[in-house]
Amino acid sequence: MGLTTDEIMQVSLDLVGWDEVPADSTVYVDGEGIESALVGIDLESPEIRLADDLGYDLALAHHPTGTSARLDFPAVLDKQVEFMTAHGVPEDVAEDAVADLRSRMDHGGHSSNYRHDPSVAELLDQPYLNTHLAPDEYGRRVFREVADAQPDDATAGDFVDALGEIPELRDAETDVRLRLGERDDDLGEVAVHHAAGTNGGASVARAYFEHGVDTVLYIHVGAGDTAELREEFADTGKTLVVTGHVASDAIGMNAVVDALEERGVECDTISGCGIGRDD
Repeated sequence: MGLTTDEIMQVSLDLVGWDEVPADSTVYVDGEGIESALVGIDLESPEIRLADDLGYDLALAHHPTGTSARLDFPAVLDKQVEFMTAHGVPEDVAEDAVADLRSRMDHGGHSSNYRHDPSVAELLDQPYLNTHLAPDEYGRRVFREVADAQPDDATAGDFVDALGEIPELRDAETDVRLRLGERDDDLGEVAVHHAAGTNGGASVARAYFEHGVDTVLYIHVGAGDTAELREEFADTGKTLVVTGHVASDAIGMNAVVDALEERGVECDTISGCGIGRDD
């Protein structure tokens, strides 16, 4: 019989025990009887057309491309504050740390062509959805398990090596990078800052570092943020571990693919999804 697009969205939410669809995840074009899907980290207009040409019942993306998932995206940034306060950062400091990011995301969504990719899917009558926060939360929990498994005397280098054993990170063309600090620095308290919409940049990492966190994990970070943090925290023992964007996103999306295939949906992966699935 196949699944509906709403049921497929729920499959992704079930991975982390959620009931509500996050603001950064949307069904753009409804579908039912779905038995095949083209799945990727980024599926935009060319890939939507590819899915239609090749006869897939669904184009399933990770990153949001339009409509409410882009316009409402700043709402998911509440997770940034939630994660920081869980590590002892005062709420007002956490809010200040994420204020500029909220503004940039709001301005970016407002100025974007949020109708571009969904309108192509509508014209083709190609079922199309994206699921972002739930797969990222799945990946965050994987990273958290690795962090929690480290012994009390672990170093940042030990953590980098342990993360590199995750199949998606192991098989990626990128590697896990230590953007701030040295391998022999004490690992200490680790904040896994993933599944909060995007990375928090220098301001969020600074808030963690100034309130007792020793190591921050991001999946990506800008060069300017790295330079800023190195200038402020060089030789302090603070470390910033960056796991790699696409490989890290693949952890959650691969879990979505596995869950869909268990439900009888045949999935083909492109655009970064599928890394490390040979295991």
